[in-house]
Amino acid sequence: MCCSDFNISHGGRNDVKTHVNGKKHRELAAAASSTQSVTSFFKPAVAKSVIEAETRWSLYVAKHNLPFLSSDHASKLFAQMFPDSDIASKFGCARTKCTAIVKEALAPHFHAKVLQNMSNPYSIMIDESNDKENKSCIILVRVLDAEVGNVKTRFLDMPIVNIGTASNIFSALKASLKKYGLDFSKAMAFMSDTANVMKGSRSGVQKLIKNENPSLYDIG
Repeated sequence: MCCSDFNISHGGRNDVKTHVNGKKHRELAAAASSTQSVTSFFKPAVAKSVIEAETRWSLYVAKHNLPFLSSDHASKLFAQMFPDSDIASKFGCARTKCTAIVKEALAPHFHAKVLQNMSNPYSIMIDESNDKENKSCIILVRVLDAEVGNVKTRFLDMPIVNIGTASNIFSALKASLKKYGLDFSKAMAFMSDTANVMKGSRSGVQKLIKNENPSLYDIG
C-alpha cells in the first residue's frame, strides 16, 4: 500500500509489524486511501461516447478533405454550441489527435476492407503527380464493394516514383500489389492518361501489365 521495500531477513513477521506501525507507512497508507483513482474521473458510458464522437469527427474531416487545422477549433465550438452535453464538454480532438485517428485507426480499417474486396476481379487506375521533388504515383482500384453491392473506386497505395519511365512505374505498381499479397492475375482493366509511357504498345506500362496478364482490357 505504501510502495516501500524493507528487509525481513532478521525479524521476519516482527519486521512486518514494525513497518506497518511505523509513521511513514501510516502516512502513506492514509494518503493512498484518500486519493481517487484515475478511472473515478470518467463515466464509462460518457467516455465511450466521447471516443465515438471524436472518431466520427475525424472521419468527417477526412471524408470532406478538410484541413486538420480546423480540428483545433472544434472542441471549444462544440462545448459552446452544446453547453448541456457531457460529451461536448469532454470532446477534445485537435489536429494532433485527429491526424492520429485518421492515420492510425481509420485508414487501416478502411484499407483492410479494400483488400478484402480485392479477392474479386478489379480494375487498376494510376496517375502521377507533377511535384518538383518526390513524385507520387497514385494507385486506385475499382472493386465490387460487398457492403453496398456496387462497384466503387478505392485508394490502394501511393509509392514514390521520381524517374517516371514505364519500367519504373510498372515496378512500383507491381511492388504495391505484392506488398498486399496481390498480383495482376485478377486485374481486368487498366486506366491511365494517354501518355506514351502509359499506353505505348511496345514498352508502355499497359504493355508490361499485359505481359503478365494477356486478358487485361485497356479502358483508356
